[in-house]
Amino acid sequence: MHLLHAQIAQQSVAVRTSKGKVWSGKIEKVEEQFVQLRYQSNVLVHVPISVIEEVRQY
Repeated sequence: MHLLHAQIAQQSVAVRTSKGKVWSGKIEKVEEQFVQLRYQSNVLVHVPISVIEEVRQY
């Protein structure tokens, strides 16, 4: 996965989960079990790393 690079660069990413949900936004922080993603510029979403299927930068 490209999570570490995206975290360092604070780049915008699209994260797809195993249930097909797509979250897009800027990575705020990568924790042990969760990724904090800033969604629509004002909502902070915690996405469990265990359900992440794909990460794309855009």
